[in-house]
Amino acid sequence: MSMPRRQNLLFLLWVPFVLSVQSTFAQDRITLGLTTRNGSTSLPFVIAEEKGFFKAEGVNAIVVIMQNQVVVNGVVARNVDYGGTFSNFVGAAISGLPVRIVMSAMDGSDHYLVASPNVKRVEDLKGKNFGISSFGGTPHSEAIMILRKHGMNPEKDVTFLQIGGSATRFAALESGAIQAAMLVPPFNNFATKRGFHQLMSFNEIMSIPLGGLAVHMQKMKEKPDEIVKMIRAVLRATDYIRTRKPEILSFLETKWGIKEADVRESIYRDIRSVGARHAQVER
Repeated sequence: MSMPRRQNLLFLLWVPFVLSVQSTFAQDRITLGLTTRNGSTSLPFVIAEEKGFFKAEGVNAIVVIMQNQVVVNGVVARNVDYGGTFSNFVGAAISGLPVRIVMSAMDGSDHYLVASPNVKRVEDLKGKNFGISSFGGTPHSEAIMILRKHGMNPEKDVTFLQIGGSATRFAALESGAIQAAMLVPPFNNFATKRGFHQLMSFNEIMSIPLGGLAVHMQKMKEKPDEIVKMIRAVLRATDYIRTRKPEILSFLETKWGIKEADVRESIYRDIRSVGARHAQVER
C-alpha cells in the first residue's frame, strides 16, 4: 500500500474515534448552576472545579453562572444537572416541585446585618430603608426574624426595597439609597472597612444550613452514584478551604481581587466559621 493511501486510511479510522470521544465527553458533561463565582456559598463548588476534585471523582462538572430562579427552573426542566443555591430550592420543594437538596456545604448562614455608620443598634433602623434581594428570599426572611427578635414590627418599622444581590445591596448602602442590608463575604468586609457597622450575624438568631447541592428527584433514581461523587468532591473542597488557609488567601487575592491583606483575613475567618465542620471523605 502506498504511503498516501495508508495515511488516508489512518485518517479515516482516526476521525470517527476522535468524534466518538468528543461526543462521549460532551454527553458526560455535568452543569452546576450558581449565581456567582464569588461569595462564600459558591466557594466550595468553585474550589471543587478549579482544584480538580470533580474530575478526581470521575465527573466532568462545570460551574455555569445564571440568575437564581434560572438555576431552579433549569434543574426542574432538567436542563441543569445540579443547583448550588439553597433557599429557592427549599421553597421549590415545599411548593411541590420535583427537586431535593442532597447536601449542605455550610453549617450556618453567611449573612451579616450591615447598617449605615449612624446606626448603632438594630432598634435604630426604625424608619429606615432596608435592602433585600427579593421578597420572600433568604435576606428578607432573615431580616424579618432579626427585627422581630429586637421587638420591631417588620411591616411598619422599616421599608423593604427589592435591590438585588449582595453586590447591588452593598452599592446601594454606599450610595445612601438604603441604610441597612444583609450582606455576605466579601461585601460585609468591604462595608466595615469603609466605616459601616456590622450589627450582627444571622447565626446569632438561628443556625441554619446553607450552600446546598440540589437535584431533580428523577436524577436521584437514575444516577445515585453520580450524586455521591458530586457530594464527595464538594466535601473535599470544604476540607481544602478549612485546612489550606494560605492557598485560599491567595485565591481571594487573585480570583476575587481582594488586595488588602486584613480584608482577606477577615473574609477567610467569616467563611471558615460557617463552613461544614464535619466534612469527611472515606474510600
